[in-house]
Amino acid sequence: TNFGLKNDMIQQVQNFCQFHGLSGDDANKHLDKFLHVNQSIKVNGVIDDALHLYLFPHSLTHHATAWFDRLPRNSINTFEQMAKMFLGKYFSTSMVTKLINEFTNFRQRPDESLFEAWKRYKLSIDRCPNHNMLPVTQIDTFYNGLTLRHHDTINADAGGTFMERRPEECYD
Repeated sequence: TNFGLKNDMIQQVQNFCQFHGLSGDDANKHLDKFLHVNQSIKVNGVIDDALHLYLFPHSLTHHATAWFDRLPRNSINTFEQMAKMFLGKYFSTSMVTKLINEFTNFRQRPDESLFEAWKRYKLSIDRCPNHNMLPVTQIDTFYNGLTLRHHDTINADAGGTFMERRPEECYD
């Protein structure tokens, strides 16, 4: 890269989106946040892809920096390649399987409100963006994971049987 970036651009990335590479770190969320922060960073004559490639290493710390430093030099030419490599490392198939199991085996906790259960369920789905679970299956899984008391609450709110509603209606 033949363009110089001002320190404040690098610092903006370092201050607002750091990824450590520890278990529990959300690689998808990091990429989203990185791209969001970078929307406001522009350099005349420099395409976004080159800018993202240049700034991305500055968003990494600890284990993630060590991983990046071990990549073969000049092995990545686009930000899309970088994102795939990054997700391949930090969002592995075992992580996807774990997250899918988390929401397909959803159970409401005894002390959890209906709202809290829905929020936790949606969060687990959102953490795995490529789950390919149909909305009707999501609703069915959530409903079947609720306590019987909350089945009654939802059915009453639905004015009948909740599961007979269309998925779009259930989300409301």
